[in-house]
Amino acid sequence: MRFPSRLLGAPLIYTALMWAGFYVLVVLITVGVAMFGTLRISTWEAATQIPRWLVLFIGVSLMREFLPLYIAHGQTRRQFGAQAAVTVVLYAPAFSALITLGYLLEALLYNLLDRPQTLMSTHLFSSPTQVPLIFTEHLVQGLAWMVAGALMGAAFYRWQAGGLLSLPFGVALVVLGESAIGGNLRLPFFSSELGFDLTPGVTTALVAGLGCLLLGLAMTWPLIRDVPLRNRVS
Repeated sequence: MRFPSRLLGAPLIYTALMWAGFYVLVVLITVGVAMFGTLRISTWEAATQIPRWLVLFIGVSLMREFLPLYIAHGQTRRQFGAQAAVTVVLYAPAFSALITLGYLLEALLYNLLDRPQTLMSTHLFSSPTQVPLIFTEHLVQGLAWMVAGALMGAAFYRWQAGGLLSLPFGVALVVLGESAIGGNLRLPFFSSELGFDLTPGVTTALVAGLGCLLLGLAMTWPLIRDVPLRNRVS
């Protein structure tokens, strides 16, 4: 199977389609609030809590769906590991570009509605039009969440229920990435904020993003280097 038509191309197309539909929904909600309520904050900022979970599950699918498919078609695990790493590196900026585009399109909408596009959370950026900072923040976020998903997906594919052991490591990668950009990780059953004591900044964010990538890949490779193919049970 040729790279990148399936391993990278399919997730990118799927993400673009999901983004388009999701953005239309957010616009409808925004217009509805503006017409029947009080619109004072950026709706897109609140909505971007959801796409990161899509990135996580795409990372999971790399190992749960694509790994056995590629190995069954004759690729070595080393070849797949290298291509999966490239996929993470290329997918994250594409994801970040879509989130950034969402802010810019929302800025146009808020201008038409004559409403303030106020941010409510801590970010690397202080304005929804600071494109380089918005892109950097979500690039780091995309790297952290996707490589965490790949790690957990590989663990569950190899060990099945034993993959639960990978959850703390996956969460740690996400927390590291979110802490570097000033974000908060909200999880079910946890009311307190989780995070490392990091001072948000562009350099800190990029170093943390690279660290998440390298740590995640380093932990994922031992899980797939000799993983056996599992027969699907229908």
